Amino acid sequence: MTSWATGGASVDAPGVLLGVLLAAGILAGIAVWRGPLRIRVPDSEATRRWRLPVLDLSWLLSVLLRAAAIGCVGLALAGPAGLVPENPAGGEGLDLVIALDASGSMRALDGWLDGRRVTRLELAKRVVSDFVAQRGGDRIGLVVFGEHAFTQCPLTVDHRLVLETIERIEVGLAGDATALGEAIGLSTRRLDVPGAPPDGQRVIVLFTDGRHNSGRLAPETGARIAETRNIRVHAVGIGSEGEVPFAQDTPGQPLRFEEVDLDRETLRRVAAITGGGFFHAKRPDDLADVLFAIDQIEAKPLGAEPRYRRASLVPLALALALAALLLESATAYGLLRRLP
Repeated sequence: MTSWATGGASVDAPGVLLGVLLAAGILAGIAVWRGPLRIRVPDSEATRRWRLPVLDLSWLLSVLLRAAAIGCVGLALAGPAGLVPENPAGGEGLDLVIALDASGSMRALDGWLDGRRVTRLELAKRVVSDFVAQRGGDRIGLVVFGEHAFTQCPLTVDHRLVLETIERIEVGLAGDATALGEAIGLSTRRLDVPGAPPDGQRVIVLFTDGRHNSGRLAPETGARIAETRNIRVHAVGIGSEGEVPFAQDTPGQPLRFEEVDLDRETLRRVAAITGGGFFHAKRPDDLADVLFAIDQIEAKPLGAEPRYRRASLVPLALALALAALLLESATAYGLLRRLP
């Protein structure tokens, strides 16, 4: 039997569908013509002569629901099918690990956020969160480092989870020193996993405000390991150099000033080895500009063309028929119960 199709839906046996719909229409018409079967209260000849037909809405609803159930059964017999998305969350992006410095120097109060003085870490967390929110389609992971490096969040497309994880980072979480090499090495391992995207689509964005002074792996060595795996490293230096203000441990005490040293040359070499870029965000506004520049370099992935597969809609048609019968029962014998 010839099939019938329109848009993304098709019916294998349109003749069966038309036949069942015609039968349902005839049965519904007969039922409406006969009217509800109930005992009439005797009345006088004069009253009967001038009485107008009364439309029983509850009975009419019952007839329509039964006809709809028959029509849905006919649809199921006709073999309906439709196209359903195979990858509704399409879009192939980068694998991107953010390595965020949480060492003691990130307590420096040379950042401004919403009109108030904040630590470098608090400012970095806000800007990084905005960056993550803009990277739709990417798998993003998070590595936190100080004296040591550890994985705060593995690669995931659940950016809400990444944002929640960023909020939980505190200064000193991984110690007060700065292990740049370990941060790069661990981030590389997080990206070197089965199912990774092709070469050139794995990126590390490293944020730090200090100088490598901890860990056994040198930053340049970590960069060369990343380069052998075709992983780019963008190195971002945070904050001004020289003496910067720090909050005292006791509230109400005046700010203290300490010398902070950013190793720009090492960060520049790390970026150059891997084909990435080095950026220095000296002022709070610079950090947002830096991440905007990285966002432009690592262009947002284009959404993949959605793929569809042909699926049977018979279960859906039968479910609609059952729903119509259940609704008819609930109205006829429940909410709109008819009394003789």
